[in-house]
Amino acid sequence: MRETTPPTALTSDRIGPDVRAELVARLRGGDSLDEAAAACRLTLQDVLDQVPYDPQLAIALAGRDPYAREEARIAKRSIFLAQLALGLRISDAARAAGTSSSQIRRWAEEDPYFGQAYRAVIRYTAEFAVSKRTRANVVPERAERLFALLESGRYSIPGASTEIGIGEGAVYARRRRDKEFAARLQQALERGQAAREANAGGADTSAQHP
Repeated sequence: MRETTPPTALTSDRIGPDVRAELVARLRGGDSLDEAAAACRLTLQDVLDQVPYDPQLAIALAGRDPYAREEARIAKRSIFLAQLALGLRISDAARAAGTSSSQIRRWAEEDPYFGQAYRAVIRYTAEFAVSKRTRANVVPERAERLFALLESGRYSIPGASTEIGIGEGAVYARRRRDKEFAARLQQALERGQAAREANAGGADTSAQHP
């Protein structure tokens, strides 16, 4: 039977910024969750309701310093994976996390554990991902992002299209009917090829995304 009950909103309006700052400070200072919550006149549920939307608080609850540089990277990665799991495009999930899709790619290549999690979420969302036929059109902003990815030399047209959430077919259709777009696309492809050739003998040997 189909579930018809509206989902519970995962939001918390019980922790204001001043109380939240005190809570994090107490956790950083070594207070237990019970002690910190009581001192801030919060219930445990108040705190736990806040956690899904507050990576720094989650990190503090784990006993680590949420303001450390490496912890900031962990927070961004967790936000990215959470948004990706909800169905956002890779580029949009990266932007929601305050980073870029190219940085996400580098993290996935450099950190095997994050790479495994990243690929696992991609597989998880494949079942309910929006089909290419219903993805966004090649609007000017997405076109510029498409050209930038192609010029980097790390992406083919299919890979770049997937990265920014547009259908590959939409790119080819736009190329057929828009001479100016076709010229820019060809220029981006040529610059991408030049970038790959320039890096062929250097340290950057990253494969092109299909």
